[in-house]
Amino acid sequence: MPRRLLGVLILLLVSVAIGRAQGDAVLFTVGADTVRQHEFEYHWKRSTEDSRDAFLQKYGRFKQKVQYAKDLGLDTLPEHRLRKEQFQQLFDSKGKGIRRSVASAQEWIKLVHVTCLLDQQADKQQILQSKVYLDSLYAVIQQGGKIPVKELSWMQTRHLLNEWQKQLEGLGKNEYSQPFYSPMGVHLIAWTDRRMGSSGNVFSLETDEAFRGKEIEEGLLVTSLDAYVEQNLNCTEQELEKYFKQRRSDYGWGTPHFRGAVIHCQDKKTAKKIKKYLQKYPERHWPKAWNSMPEEITKEARLETGLFPIGKNPFVDKLVFKCGTFDPLTDYPYSWVLGKKLKKGPTHWEDVWEKVYQDCKKDKKEAEMEAIIRKYELEIDEEVLKTVNHERIK
Repeated sequence: MPRRLLGVLILLLVSVAIGRAQGDAVLFTVGADTVRQHEFEYHWKRSTEDSRDAFLQKYGRFKQKVQYAKDLGLDTLPEHRLRKEQFQQLFDSKGKGIRRSVASAQEWIKLVHVTCLLDQQADKQQILQSKVYLDSLYAVIQQGGKIPVKELSWMQTRHLLNEWQKQLEGLGKNEYSQPFYSPMGVHLIAWTDRRMGSSGNVFSLETDEAFRGKEIEEGLLVTSLDAYVEQNLNCTEQELEKYFKQRRSDYGWGTPHFRGAVIHCQDKKTAKKIKKYLQKYPERHWPKAWNSMPEEITKEARLETGLFPIGKNPFVDKLVFKCGTFDPLTDYPYSWVLGKKLKKGPTHWEDVWEKVYQDCKKDKKEAEMEAIIRKYELEIDEEVLKTVNHERIK
């Protein structure tokens, strides 16, 4: 081996040894990115995972998505740079006057949220759509349902946006705020855990801020990637039909169902107008068609669409299955149905299109994630992993 090459190799080995001795060696690589021990420990100590290895896999997946987002060029988009700058300005403004070692005791909080990011140029329609979407999720929560949320790493409460801090006041554990606005967009938030940390078991503020800045950028990238995937990974009608045929048994049922709409209005004349309008569209597009219908019609009527098993809706039971009774609504005295009765289960994917579409898209997302995992291999240095601090925030 040439002497010069040998010297370079020895220098590299010495550098690795020094890095490990200082406790901030490279723990793992993802594509072209490297994650050092201190960065990993910073996030691991604030996670809610029960084991370090479980968090390592979860954090590795996060980093793989960051790499994919960069390869797609999402970090170069003007809206990403603007949001990053806005977040950083807010973060820096909250740090003024406290750039010193972490105080003897600080409150840390673990949050989940749903956020519709909006830039400063967002128009009224974009803002309204975001608010309507989060209102619908809040309604699901109020009815005891579950919604998809994003988890945030442990952070000190003093780093939260003022709007977030205000919403958290008075909220119990796992209790969601109502949708609210901030300079970043529209949000739903809830806290899942709170702890007190001290300077003995957390990083200095300078290190904290360095990692928080990187966390902001990468979090925005992953949020942008999720939105990109949500927008582009759609299922065509051909894919939905094939998906349904391959899994038809998954969508069967033991009782008769009605697929369609229950409509309440003033009289038969209004009902005739509504029916004529809706029949121009496929059943799955009726809610959208309803919103485009003249307001003088819809303001005097109410629409409910979906899949109704016998026994779920008294109007469907009486008007479709010819059983039971119902009391007419005071404001909408004329009730009727539009759709079809399914006695032995769905015969076409459109009979259960919401469920088929959700399942098909979920499978496509999982396949996309598997492709990302294969493309950006996670390479872990097991020797460095053995030295990772297991201590959590107490």
